[in-house]
Amino acid sequence: MKKILRVISLNPVYYLWLLFVFVCISLLYDYKIAFIQAVFTILLTVVFVFAEKRKKSQISKFVKSMDIDLVYTEFRSLTDFFIPVAIISKNSTIQWTNKRFDEICNEDVTYNHSVSEYIPGFSINDYVVDDNKNIIKYEIKFNDNSYIVFGDIIYYDENNDDDFYIVTYWYDNTKYDKLKLQHYSESFVSCVIVIDNYDDVMQSTNNADKPQLTAFMEESLDSIAQDANGILNKYEKDRYFLYIQKSYLDKMITDNFTFLEDFKKILAGNKVAPTLSIGIGTDGQTLQQNDVYAYSALDMALGRGGDQVVIKDDDQFRFYGGKTQEVEKRTRVKARVVSQAMREIILDSKQIFIMGHKYADVDVLGSALGLYSIIRSLGKNAKIVMETYNQTVERYLNKYNDLYSNIIVSKPYANEFITPDTLLLVVDTQKYSLVEEPALLDVTKNTIVIDHHRKSTDFIKDSLITYHEPYASSASELITEIIQYISETKLNKSEAEALYAGIFMDTKNFTFKTGVRTFEAASYLKRCGVDTIEVKKLFQINLNTFVKKWAIIEQASTYREKVAIAVCEKNDEDMQTVVAQAADEMLNITNISSSFVICDMGDKIIISARSFGDINVQVITEKLGGGGHMTIAGAQLSDTTTDEVYEKLIKVIDEYLG
Repeated sequence: MKKILRVISLNPVYYLWLLFVFVCISLLYDYKIAFIQAVFTILLTVVFVFAEKRKKSQISKFVKSMDIDLVYTEFRSLTDFFIPVAIISKNSTIQWTNKRFDEICNEDVTYNHSVSEYIPGFSINDYVVDDNKNIIKYEIKFNDNSYIVFGDIIYYDENNDDDFYIVTYWYDNTKYDKLKLQHYSESFVSCVIVIDNYDDVMQSTNNADKPQLTAFMEESLDSIAQDANGILNKYEKDRYFLYIQKSYLDKMITDNFTFLEDFKKILAGNKVAPTLSIGIGTDGQTLQQNDVYAYSALDMALGRGGDQVVIKDDDQFRFYGGKTQEVEKRTRVKARVVSQAMREIILDSKQIFIMGHKYADVDVLGSALGLYSIIRSLGKNAKIVMETYNQTVERYLNKYNDLYSNIIVSKPYANEFITPDTLLLVVDTQKYSLVEEPALLDVTKNTIVIDHHRKSTDFIKDSLITYHEPYASSASELITEIIQYISETKLNKSEAEALYAGIFMDTKNFTFKTGVRTFEAASYLKRCGVDTIEVKKLFQINLNTFVKKWAIIEQASTYREKVAIAVCEKNDEDMQTVVAQAADEMLNITNISSSFVICDMGDKIIISARSFGDINVQVITEKLGGGGHMTIAGAQLSDTTTDEVYEKLIKVIDEYLG
């Protein structure tokens, strides 16, 4: 019945017959009205007949003019052509089809009906331009088959571009797609596996238990390889190489790499839980390229604190896991090696600039001034590029204006004087997009990067030295250790206070990410004359700011019992500081383990995130375009609203918590 109605609905002949019936009925009652209706019906019939003849003539002309290579069907008509063919008008209605096209539709096609009635989802406007500019192309799946549809546009009036038909040729691409899917699933993937805290785990284990612990860890890795039908090869005491097929990698992704958590449960006398870092390279042109991707992914995983999987392909990095706190490294060998290498590079440099991230905080200030003290003590000059900063930095600079007014320079100054031979030291960030002036990195490749944030995909490449330690509390802590290995350094009280303030801020008064080396650095700075009361005063806020901070907290709500979320709008020039302080304060709420403050800054939406560590806020904010630490992170979003950002945040939190 549905098919009959569809045929009747768009065929003008049925309407002409209906008019003829009405004429006959009218003739029984009023011959004058019947006469008028008859004349009207005859006129419509004449118009219809001429229109149909014209259309058939045009279509016939088009079909005859089509340039089709009939190699195997030289004596067969277009109707019996082995490829499905359909002629479709500009308004997506079918004008003509051959038998093959009717077969893929599983019914005889009625002309003047929309093609989407037979091929759901097909739109005449969804084409792409093929290499041949006269041919357009579509791709569509229908009835478990996939088709590549080529369309040849034919104009029946050369002076009118709006009048055209599209002759479509439907190539069944199903077998090729299946082969492509098979090739995809069977292609090999390179995996580099590292027990990232192997030495710490072994040191925490009695000698008698070490063989059994090693056996348990290797048995667990063998199990991972067997489940993935892969080949596992051990090439160092804590490093393995694994080859698996892409289909098994997809299964691991679906399972969210649950073996990361299982590996941490291995217990054989060890007091420290072992964790894995895995770099995976995929979609490379060769196996060798996949290996390169895998090692690059592993560097990223270790640079982000370990206990995670990073997948690298030709386009991007993808991150999984990363829920374990970074473990503080007890050895200072790397700090000593870096300090000596830096000393030699500084002595060989004629011009030096120091730069941190945009909207500098006291960790940028402290680490920059710490480096400045090293450079000054080695008899060299340096300038600090810092144009945007928060109120705490402003308060410090006002206090010591006489000492550093000629040291702090603007971006235009740096751009004018920098040369390819200039040494550029970047502190408290390794992201190209976050530095105060990215253009400086484009001029010189003589860069040294010192940072404590977990590594991101936008990291600065090709630096002379990258001293990146995500376990450290702050960049100021790293610089303080370097200072102690360069004997010429003479640190004055103001620089020591800036370094101490940087550690103080990033640890939230020695609470977060605080290890033994953090207190050792603070102790050294105290011996250099730091007045802790003066440092504390740098972080004081006025009453108005204090009230605004608590106004944000007052309207906060809890989500999933352990997450606090607040939303606000900019009402203060230093709103970013207020938002950050509100996020810090919300962690004091009972049972809250992470906090998020969303603030509308007018031109952008910012998110400030804090955590005790059991929820990795860096992983959450990264999915929103931000980053940071496991316990301190943030993000900035443009062209959106606070309501939309709130919904995105909730969705990401749900994905993280499961």
